[in-house]
Amino acid sequence: DTISRAFRATEEGFTSVVSELWSSRPQLATVGACCLVGVIYQQTLFIANLGDSRVVLGKKVGNTGGMAAIQLSTEHNASLEAIRHELKELHPNDPQIVVLKHGVWRVKGIIQVDIF
Repeated sequence: DTISRAFRATEEGFTSVVSELWSSRPQLATVGACCLVGVIYQQTLFIANLGDSRVVLGKKVGNTGGMAAIQLSTEHNASLEAIRHELKELHPNDPQIVVLKHGVWRVKGIIQVDIF
């Protein structure tokens, strides 16, 4: 919950800056970023992920020195049907909220925006 609140506060701050500077720098609205956070608390690993990245844990395999990759999260972007569906539900009056452009799903045809 704390990590989610931090993500939301960051998003709200960025949205505020974009709104304030919209008339002079509208291109700020097309900027995107990814974020991965991992916190170990009382021997439990908590992860949070936004964007076109995923959390992968490396695990030692036996005594050979080899490693195995264990995927712990998935990407969050408009290429995922569930994300597109949620965006359409959040913006029912905007038929252009998600657009397939050059083979890539984009929000408003501009960027692969995440929602959380």
